[in-house]
Amino acid sequence: MEWDHFDYSRTREMRNKFLPLEKVKAFVDLRNGQKLIDIGAGDGFYSLSFASENPNSVITALEPGRNGSVLIKKQISELGIKNIRIIEESACEDHDYSPYDKVFFSNVFHDLDCREELLKNMSESMKKGSEAIFIEFRKEVEAGPPQHIRISESGLESMLKRSGFRLVAEEKLPLHYMHKYIKE
Repeated sequence: MEWDHFDYSRTREMRNKFLPLEKVKAFVDLRNGQKLIDIGAGDGFYSLSFASENPNSVITALEPGRNGSVLIKKQISELGIKNIRIIEESACEDHDYSPYDKVFFSNVFHDLDCREELLKNMSESMKKGSEAIFIEFRKEVEAGPPQHIRISESGLESMLKRSGFRLVAEEKLPLHYMHKYIKE
């Protein structure tokens, strides 16, 4: 997928309608001072929310698309947020996840061609006890990405289990599911 030309307005509309921010924040449960990386941060919606509510946390927005990075930088400037850093790279690049307490994916994992390699990289570099949080479209709902690229809840759990993660929390929303895994 060509991320430099991605239209974030549709994503924003769907997110506002079907992913209540307060539910997502409660599920993620970021504590002030923890470090979080937002994989495929898009327009920065979640990164900005986490950063503004947790001023002692460091939030990293990993976003490969130029349009997304520009949107995030603009909002950081307008809001005066100081605790977000932006990495303009693909999630498929090797990254060191050891600094992070939480790795967050919102409606992006299904788009990645490198899922197995990414999970291997996360497993090898994340600290024991750190968390990986996923929001994905449910397989059975009509809205969302094409059915053939969606990941079922059991499929996601199986992938994460093979990579050394254990499911510790889950929640279903009208169109999505949220899973939280801990690195063992």
